Amino acid sequence: MANMKHFSDFNGHTVALTRVTSISNAEFAARFAGVKGIRDDGYTMRVGFADGVMYPLTRVIEYKAQPSRHECNAKCMNGSHRGVCECRCGGKNHGRGMFTDLLKAA
Repeated sequence: MANMKHFSDFNGHTVALTRVTSISNAEFAARFAGVKGIRDDGYTMRVGFADGVMYPLTRVIEYKAQPSRHECNAKCMNGSHRGVCECRCGGKNHGRGMFTDLLKAA
């Protein structure tokens, strides 16, 4: 069985989220202006908590139950932000290339 890991790429930092919940679209837009998060349904967006602070959920990675734990490479960094990972990073770097390219362009 695979584990789902939740991450937030917000303000240039990657944070692993522990507790995940939903808030209304209006509240999400007010708290995280300009952030494209993951939609829960047509009325709510997903958020998570780390150290008691709320962050927008930007990536959900399926971490395999029996991972190979190989070294991260370009396939991991530029993979889908909703993909499957079995790297040593535990999913922290998977799909992160999308966000770093956007930061460089800004």
